[in-house]
Amino acid sequence: MSLVDAYHVHLGFWTNWDHGKVEGATITLTRKNGGLLVAFIAIFVGAAGKSFWRLACFLLHRMLSSPTPRDGTYHQVQAILRNCDTAQDAAWSLSQVIWAWRIPARFRKPFPRIFGIIFLALLVSISFGVAGVFSSQITTDTANEVLLTGDNCGPLDVSDDDTAYNLLFLPHQQERATAYANYALQCYSSNKTSAAEDCQPYARASLKTTVDRNASCPFSKEMCKSQEKNLIIDTGYIDSSKDLGINAAPENRFQYRFVHHCAPIVTEGFTNVTQSNTSELLQRYWYGTIDPRFNYTQEVSLNETTSYNAIKNTRQRARADYGIQGIKSYGGTGKIARQASQFDPIPQLQKPDADVMLFFLTSRGILFTQPVDDPWFSAHKKGKQLRSSIDSTTYKQLYDPDEPISVMGCTMQMQTCNPNHPEPTRCEPLRGMVDDTYPLDKLYPTESQRQTMKWADLIFGLGFFSISGIVEALGASSIIARHGLGNNNQGPLPPNQWQLEVEHWVSSSLASLQGSFVEAGNGPNAAYQRFRVAPNTTAEHALCKAQKIMSTKYSSFSVLGVSLILVIGGLFIVLDLTLPHIVDFVQIRRSAKCSNPSGTYARLEWDTNTTLQLQRLAHEHVIGSGTWSNRWAHPITAPGENLAMIDTRDEKHTTLIAPRDWERDVEKGETGSGPSTARSDTGNGPVSERAMSFDWKVKRTDTLESPITPVSPTLGRADMFAGGERRVRRVDTRTTLVDEGVDDQITPVSPVGGRVSGEIARAR
Repeated sequence: MSLVDAYHVHLGFWTNWDHGKVEGATITLTRKNGGLLVAFIAIFVGAAGKSFWRLACFLLHRMLSSPTPRDGTYHQVQAILRNCDTAQDAAWSLSQVIWAWRIPARFRKPFPRIFGIIFLALLVSISFGVAGVFSSQITTDTANEVLLTGDNCGPLDVSDDDTAYNLLFLPHQQERATAYANYALQCYSSNKTSAAEDCQPYARASLKTTVDRNASCPFSKEMCKSQEKNLIIDTGYIDSSKDLGINAAPENRFQYRFVHHCAPIVTEGFTNVTQSNTSELLQRYWYGTIDPRFNYTQEVSLNETTSYNAIKNTRQRARADYGIQGIKSYGGTGKIARQASQFDPIPQLQKPDADVMLFFLTSRGILFTQPVDDPWFSAHKKGKQLRSSIDSTTYKQLYDPDEPISVMGCTMQMQTCNPNHPEPTRCEPLRGMVDDTYPLDKLYPTESQRQTMKWADLIFGLGFFSISGIVEALGASSIIARHGLGNNNQGPLPPNQWQLEVEHWVSSSLASLQGSFVEAGNGPNAAYQRFRVAPNTTAEHALCKAQKIMSTKYSSFSVLGVSLILVIGGLFIVLDLTLPHIVDFVQIRRSAKCSNPSGTYARLEWDTNTTLQLQRLAHEHVIGSGTWSNRWAHPITAPGENLAMIDTRDEKHTTLIAPRDWERDVEKGETGSGPSTARSDTGNGPVSERAMSFDWKVKRTDTLESPITPVSPTLGRADMFAGGERRVRRVDTRTTLVDEGVDDQITPVSPVGGRVSGEIARAR
């Protein structure tokens, strides 16, 4: 619902005092920019999750590192931890490791550890995936909550220009009352017709109330038709911040409370029939003095009612409708209460601490399709019979109202409270709306607080519609029973229809309370600027710039939430980029002072297990496959050098083949794929299919069918098979793979054949 052309929203940083100075720090952006921020945060969370997983991999890799010979699963797990950048990739690769190494239970000792890593990977993947999806929760509790600029702030008040008042101000007030009543139907009623996003722009879609439908009589007991089926609607404490959206500091907050107490009023003993000077029969009702010249409160023409019902052809009648009129007497003894009151109630209806309202309902010409037991809409008198349009012999009995006028009386009390005070002194006594006998100083001791409250009371007084104001502005449109009125026939009504009517009026009145502060905070349109009351004091200007609304055109984000995501995520990313280097630096410094073989091995294993380093290791053990340098960054070869090729002659077990061997085989026509004799890594002889199998059934004591002759150290080949077996023992300071031996000694030699070679002297 909007009574203005556009809302002037503050873009940028502001503090939502509902959440405190720190947690309430908020930034408001346009919907487009807000969407970009949410998208960036989602991507950033994904990047932070990747870095978190890389940190976990680094720690796991170092913890699991072992300087002793281990089996294939160990090395594959270490390689996966070093090279899988995402948790889901690691989980999938580790699952494939478990599937590939399907071995008897007695050899599955590493499997629980692998399952644990898989679980961790899945947990990290799911956690950061969910965090990315819900990263939009960095928005405030209500993502569409924004702050008005307050540059055009001010409520509307009547002016001395009668023409402008009649042509502009009164129609605008009528428009406001209609908008509030429609809003109440959409967003307040139990069967509301609008979704939450349509119940804007108020901070709360509706204000809560407590309803007692079996209340006592609000007046002297002889005045009520029932002593126990009356109505009390209590709003409780309506908070200026949480409910009305006034974003003031805690010390400047206030609360309102409204209590409505209503009951159908008896007419017997308070009516008389008289004849006017024109011989018109009038039924008059006496509940108090409106004007000293008259001895009645309300009257209705009996001739008019009779003549209307005498018209047999309903098509010749004007459209029948309800008529309603309200009068009000303000509680209190002050001058304002006496001047603003419309009547002086009889003693049985007087309530000094409340506003008294009477509502007179007429149903002239309306025929009820069923008897109505509701005490305000009561209809049991048999009226016309309606002939069925299908069966001309069938007639439907219709009913006339029991009385020309039905009367309902209500009291309204309000209360102003300071939520910062303890319970006994928090609120003033319940009073009438204009009763100012209670001193404001008791509730708000400081001058700033009193100025704030005076400005708030001015906005409230100029913009609020009481239930009598709603009825006066809308007339018959304020009655929801007429939604079932058609062709002069009223559909069935429940026995508590009058209570539903009052609840609707109260909802409309509360909507006007919400709207008063929003409209004042935003300011009127250009046409109504002449009626605007501008703020003067610092407190008034502060309250003008403190109005919150709900708007789908903007997005508000928690500065704390965004900052935490950026700081924590940024920390993960920075640690991912720097932690391995920091740990390496510290370990190298410590190793210089004291030997730490296991730490050195773990450090070098992490550095060597990268994809490019493993590629270097594989190619370095093939003769004539590159002159490698820059080992601890991205290893490179001399410009123009060719590396080993994949020997595809055995598709089940491919190996690397030196460039010159590849060229020689090309000349012989033996490089095509297909079944052929497998080659050793030296390219010197066939190796049995059984020895090269990864099947767990191959025993460690099985030997190769043909021994492999070691290449001379001068050719750069340091790899040897001992007894048909080749196992990794350790990594030297240059991290080349070496064979296991009891007394292996590594002696660096000069480069031969374009690569660094080593000589292994075995002492058996």
